[in-house]
Amino acid sequence: MPKLQPFSALFVGLVIALLLLITSQFMTSMTHLQQFNQTGNAKHKLRVALLLEGPTYDQGWNSSALESLTELKKTYGFSLEVASNLKPEQITAVTQQYASNGYDLIFGHGVIFSEPFTQIAPLYPETRFISFNGEAVHPNQTTICYDMKPAGYLVGKLAATMSKTRKVGYILTDKPTEYKQLEGFQEGVRNTNSRTQLIVEKVPDFNDVEGATRAAKSMIAKGVDVIYTTGDSYNLAVITEAQRANIYAIGYIADQRYIAPNHVLASLIQDVRQCYRTLMAQYTAGTLPSGTVTYGLAEGVNRLSTFGPMVPPEVRAEMQQEFERLTHHRQQ
Repeated sequence: MPKLQPFSALFVGLVIALLLLITSQFMTSMTHLQQFNQTGNAKHKLRVALLLEGPTYDQGWNSSALESLTELKKTYGFSLEVASNLKPEQITAVTQQYASNGYDLIFGHGVIFSEPFTQIAPLYPETRFISFNGEAVHPNQTTICYDMKPAGYLVGKLAATMSKTRKVGYILTDKPTEYKQLEGFQEGVRNTNSRTQLIVEKVPDFNDVEGATRAAKSMIAKGVDVIYTTGDSYNLAVITEAQRANIYAIGYIADQRYIAPNHVLASLIQDVRQCYRTLMAQYTAGTLPSGTVTYGLAEGVNRLSTFGPMVPPEVRAEMQQEFERLTHHRQQ
């Protein structure tokens, strides 16, 4: 058998090396293709927009949304754009601008965004639209609804229990989604002490600080000694009025005891961070449902904060028992 000449041996070696290189590149390409199929374009950075009706510094509903998504950026690495203080007539144009620029996920943090999202969603099927307390009729829409009647009942019970004048106040934002909580509050007051009078004052929107302040002063003049304030931007003003009058208030959305520690009995917390954590986890996993998703006491999104020092131990224990009853009833 003839021996390979040095040139022939070198040629064969080069061919073998080339085949190995091609095979390696092929395997690498297949791995990248598999990763692409599993996770999408590796170079694509998720783009998120947050739309707010009010300011980002209200220490309540709006600021909690921004804080939640800012925290989640660290986990998911998305880019975030925020549009705040939006007027109703601006929402459609702003939403369409983000959608047409290829944003993947647009949050409208409130019921006011539901209708514009419904109009725009069919035009941008690759964008996911999420709003709160509204309707979602398209496959790329989700709306989060809070089960507020049990939460309202819990707060009504606390207000009636702690009132000495037997007069409690409720500042209501006059929106259709807000009446279930008022209904629960009324039941909680009535079932705790049927002789307690409930005074309700309405304001037209969640950011009407002047209207809510007038309502608080009117209630105080009528002898109310516990006020439940259910706004976004106006809670701070109402709690301040309660402090000046040396009466009690109950906060809303965030734990607002720090505003007036000796005058805030507790706060009904809507754990917006937990809500956004769940939404982002579901979205990135591809499991975010379309339509309406309901959260409440049972899901841990609604809960009472720690009580202020003026709430006696027996009242705290009674409120805990009531909380357990309400969550057990929801889970059945």
